[in-house]
Amino acid sequence: MPTEIPSVRQVQGYCSLCIARCGTVATITDGRFTRLDPDPTHPTGAAICAKGRAAPELVYHKDRLKRPLRRTRPKGDPDPGWEEISWEAALDLTAAAMWRIAEQHGPEAVAFSQSSPSTTAIADSAAFVVRLMNAFGTPNMVSALDLCGWGRGFATRYVFGVGSVATGSAGGAMADIAETGCLILWGYNPSFSRITHATATVAGLKRGMKLIVIDPRHVGLANKADVWLRVRPGTDGALALGLANIMIERGWYDQEFVRAWSNGPLLVRSDTGRLLKAEDLASGGGSGRLVAWDLQANRTVNYDPAGGHYEEPAEHLALRGEYTVATKDGAIRCRPVSIAMRRCARNIRPK
Repeated sequence: MPTEIPSVRQVQGYCSLCIARCGTVATITDGRFTRLDPDPTHPTGAAICAKGRAAPELVYHKDRLKRPLRRTRPKGDPDPGWEEISWEAALDLTAAAMWRIAEQHGPEAVAFSQSSPSTTAIADSAAFVVRLMNAFGTPNMVSALDLCGWGRGFATRYVFGVGSVATGSAGGAMADIAETGCLILWGYNPSFSRITHATATVAGLKRGMKLIVIDPRHVGLANKADVWLRVRPGTDGALALGLANIMIERGWYDQEFVRAWSNGPLLVRSDTGRLLKAEDLASGGGSGRLVAWDLQANRTVNYDPAGGHYEEPAEHLALRGEYTVATKDGAIRCRPVSIAMRRCARNIRPK
């Protein structure tokens, strides 16, 4: 008998097993998902990791849950007595339990929990989970986030002012490696954790981008780096402050940006080491407002944290020097936060 030729088709898409969303091509053989390969025509499809290649194993694993399970025995029993139920029954049970708690204790007594958006497929659904929380009336979310996710998410939020507000996570803007002239990989090995960044870095090196790798280990792209800084574990903070000290000392920073968009100009009291408040001044001031020094007017100006603005243009605010300010406690010497930052950076010593 002639051998029947299997039906094979390929479907373009992306792998959702982590936040990288690598472009992929899935092979379907006789209706069965048999293989996942990178899609070089996709912006993130230069390569996929081992987890992505193992996607068919996840789909057909014998222990994969395909239907909701209901416990039939009390918690703590060695055998939970799981039994399959329909999706309709599971939704009804869950909704009834949520409304029962809300009626007895208020919706805030319910907390939602979800897995890490960085390393699972939940990111595609996270925005809808937040919408459900809002509709139900609870602000409580328990969400796992990987160590790399916190650093990346909040660093980009503080630098660029963006973040994934819709999903409630700490995610933010990602490095534009394709347009970068000098890339720093600080304790980050994308060859293991984010293939799309690794392939983009290699492409950047080919066009002349400089690469600096800060890592105790000579792993991943460290062997392609122009500079490899082999810091001792635990001394990253000392290195960061040392670099900050050089940048401040030599003026290698955007002073206009620091004046307008950071706390650098705000004055610090020499007697307490705390920020000077407008209400501390001898002349009094608005409650909750902070204070900076205007070099042109040679006087203090107030800053409104709620509105995010100074009472005068920020172009003449002091970033250096020491100033005597009349307060309710008498004349006090004050310095801008940027000076306190520089002193901290200059005095740091790695252990």
